[in-house]
Amino acid sequence: MRRLLVDHARARGAEKRGASVTVSLDGADIDVDARAASQPDVLALDRALEKLAAIDPRQARLVELRYFAGLTIDEAAAVLNVAAITVKRDWALARTWLYRELQGSA
Repeated sequence: MRRLLVDHARARGAEKRGASVTVSLDGADIDVDARAASQPDVLALDRALEKLAAIDPRQARLVELRYFAGLTIDEAAAVLNVAAITVKRDWALARTWLYRELQGSA
């Protein structure tokens, strides 16, 4: 899902302003430009996740699982094979790190 969103954001950046694109994901139509104002910059998030992966790969993977795949704390803990409390701690740290990183890139 992350790759799809990043590729779409790159393609959208290459288009002229004002174009509205509808993307079909398994039968669910989503007007991307209508949601763009309320969504973070996907390309900036991708760059920040690459930096986070260099620092802490598990936290970067956790962000992908929670943000892009929509997994719960318990589901992410099962995928990462760690305790739920570890996921909660990593999630808090990763969100704080990403927030600061994204604020600096704005």
